[in-house]
Amino acid sequence: MKRYLFAILLACACSFSYAQSLTFEELQKLTNLTTDQVHNFLIISKGFKPIGKQAIDGRSFEAFESSRPDPKIKETVLLGVAGEMPSGNIGRQVFYNSTRLQDINVILQQAKQSAMTMVFVGSDKEKNIYHFQNTLFMAIISISLDKSYGSVQLEEK
Repeated sequence: MKRYLFAILLACACSFSYAQSLTFEELQKLTNLTTDQVHNFLIISKGFKPIGKQAIDGRSFEAFESSRPDPKIKETVLLGVAGEMPSGNIGRQVFYNSTRLQDINVILQQAKQSAMTMVFVGSDKEKNIYHFQNTLFMAIISISLDKSYGSVQLEEK
């Protein structure tokens, strides 16, 4: 009886908790997937929905939004147009934004434990900035000073 009660309690707790949708490693993988692979991964596997195109600094990005029911914990992913790298691989810029600080903190911890090296830590008047790089990737993780949002910018070099 106690096992069943514990199982029910655990199931209820899991249904009310929200785990981060994307890991740092998954964001890295998005930089070199084809458009079809990106759509399959984000829409089918992760439950994101496409919300159209957005322009940033004159460049076009495809936008996806998490299907979390609470807008206070919204996640968005912006994917730049895929282009061929000198190596022959496909490369694209990836921007990840979350209004849930826990998502960004987990990604920051994953970046610190990754093969990337932190080359800069600082802040400006709006956010704390963490810059990581290795021979293949560059990542900038930003967390607002008021802790209301965070973002990750990732691209292949």
